[in-house]
Amino acid sequence: MLTYEQLIALLIESLEQHQINIVHTQELLDVHTLGRSLHVTCLPPHADKTGAWAQPPLRAVVSIHWPAELTIASLHGQPIIDALNQIVAERLRTMQRASPMAFDVTYFLPLSDAEQQAADFEHATAKILDLFARRADIEDNFEINGVLRLSSEQAPTLAQLTVTRLFPVERLQAEAVEEVIAAMSGELREILPQIATVLPPTPSDPEPGLDPQFYLRPPTA
Repeated sequence: MLTYEQLIALLIESLEQHQINIVHTQELLDVHTLGRSLHVTCLPPHADKTGAWAQPPLRAVVSIHWPAELTIASLHGQPIIDALNQIVAERLRTMQRASPMAFDVTYFLPLSDAEQQAADFEHATAKILDLFARRADIEDNFEINGVLRLSSEQAPTLAQLTVTRLFPVERLQAEAVEEVIAAMSGELREILPQIATVLPPTPSDPEPGLDPQFYLRPPTA
């Protein structure tokens, strides 16, 4: 069974090998549950990264959440899993029946001023549906979300549009994880340039969100 550090190393190495334009990484630790998570922000190829850091309108964020139970299991193996089963049997049985985790890829899509003002969700998503139509398992693994900004002084605007895809990890063994990561990296390499072509970025005020910093490999990778 892979450890968290090994999983993150496989992810970063695959993204780099597929020449994904990584610009930001963030690792978090939940101080209550001791769960760990990693978020990797990627841009389309040849995106301009010069000047002051501003969160770009088109980006893909790869996220992975690692519950504390998996840290214990990866370090101590089956004996500790058996012991934990006796303590919290139903919770662990449920976790073992389901996929232990999944890579979450969220695409943040650029919106022109006209699309934001029109607030026409169906029209804004039409081009994106065409781009993803030929992806695997698209009927069960494709979620589009929009954020409407409401104000008493003006009409609603479409503030944000995202597409989310999940890449489940059925077994935490190196070969199985590498296969999932390779499929995800391949999609990122193919889809990001296509989105950049179909939905070119438009000048707008930079969004807040990311601290100014260069991309550094996560210490665990």
